[in-house]
Amino acid sequence: MALAPRARRPSRLAPLSAAAAARWAAMSSRERRMVAAALLVVGGAVLWLVLLRPALRVEAQAPGRIQQLRAALAQAQAQADELARLAALPARHAQTDDPAGALRQWLQQRGSQAQVVALPGAVNVELHGLPAPDLAELARTARRDWGLQVSTAKLRLDGHGALSGSLQLQAAANSAQAQR
Repeated sequence: MALAPRARRPSRLAPLSAAAAARWAAMSSRERRMVAAALLVVGGAVLWLVLLRPALRVEAQAPGRIQQLRAALAQAQAQADELARLAALPARHAQTDDPAGALRQWLQQRGSQAQVVALPGAVNVELHGLPAPDLAELARTARRDWGLQVSTAKLRLDGHGALSGSLQLQAAANSAQAQR
């Protein structure tokens, strides 16, 4: 069975292209050269503004951004190593009866906003704005002074070098038993 050719619908641009062709034919050769030169200039400007300029800007900024990201990665790796080292240390007993309150005060002293919830044998923290270098100090202080250790951390680094997210700290004796 043979298919019948489809009837072509008239394009919406057909009247415009016919009018442009008629106008082009009516122009003198000098006018045509001037219009072609103007179209070339406008096309070059559009090409520069839309494609080339943004690409060149990204290429120029890339080395600096890569350097920043490498430094942030190195800092995060160092902190992860420090947290792993602290987690391997033996448990210590708390030097305070209110570790959640002590933790809340410690975070406020460093300009971090935090919601601290005390649970039996653990403390959950939702924090915002903790300077990244203070994370290892928090883990050391929690272990040394409050008898807590970081059991889970879900943090993200913002553009200003501050951490936001959630931490769970467990009593060092509880986490040692949980790991067995």
